Amino acid sequence: QSDNQLGEKWRAVWGVRMEKFNQTLTGANNSNRPVTVNTAVTDFLPSANLTFKAANKTNIRLAASQTLIRPEFRELAPFEFFDFELVAGIKGNEKLKRTKITNLDLRYEIYPRAGELITAGIFYKYFQNPIEPFLNQTGPITFNIGYENAPQANAYGIELDIRKKLDVIGLKNFTATANLAYIYNKVEFGSGSALEKRPMQGQSPYVINTGFEYAAGSNTAITALFNQVGRRIYFVGINEFPSVWEAPRPVFDVQWNQKLMKGRSELRFSVTDIFNARAVFYQDQDNNGKFNSDKDFEFRKFNSGTNINVAFAYKLK
Repeated sequence: QSDNQLGEKWRAVWGVRMEKFNQTLTGANNSNRPVTVNTAVTDFLPSANLTFKAANKTNIRLAASQTLIRPEFRELAPFEFFDFELVAGIKGNEKLKRTKITNLDLRYEIYPRAGELITAGIFYKYFQNPIEPFLNQTGPITFNIGYENAPQANAYGIELDIRKKLDVIGLKNFTATANLAYIYNKVEFGSGSALEKRPMQGQSPYVINTGFEYAAGSNTAITALFNQVGRRIYFVGINEFPSVWEAPRPVFDVQWNQKLMKGRSELRFSVTDIFNARAVFYQDQDNNGKFNSDKDFEFRKFNSGTNINVAFAYKLK
């Protein structure tokens, strides 16, 4: 890796990482015959970050890199087990390949003052062999879940990041944060495939993260966070079986940290998922892009509940 200052305005941080990875799995099937998975891959992962200092508080940043996602044990192990929560059999695939991702990112950054930032950017990601869970109906009410590599996927998006102190409107010690993103994503299966026109499993079309922070010195900190993501595929459907989608739901959390006894003790109080909105996983029978309880099949639904946690810590010395 190299860090180069190119005159007064430009800075380049670039390099390459080599990873030689050997993934081995050994077991036996129901007939007590050995099953072995042995995957050895060598990857060269370059990265580069070029920054132009447009002004004292403004940067333009261009970044490019390659990263990896490797299959987990459960995705790779060629054995079937029963998931009682999903009421489905899950089987790994020993032929899975690792996913290689190419990332491109262009950002305009403003730092108005200490503790504040405003960034706006566009990005592109190319996924080679993304790993996805597929759901196959094996009976009237029985299902199997397996893992496959899709050939490739592309994602384009825009992102806005804001962190702003609110003393300019009279709210001393308050800070507002926001992270907003819009993503267009599509899996490429080739011409004529019934699966070609859909987003990649787990990819939402938008992400909303907002928050408010209150900090009085180093003793008191209160944070309120709101999050919501757009609908996304939970399981990819195959053999004319519709995909299972996860409907959007709002999540609101609050946390309060209070130091006591001159910093020797700390009280932590948090409430998570205050709205307790129902999580709904469904098959979009009318294909209208949203959940309709009258027409769509509810594959799974639950309320996770609102959790309240209180913790007290005391330093003996």
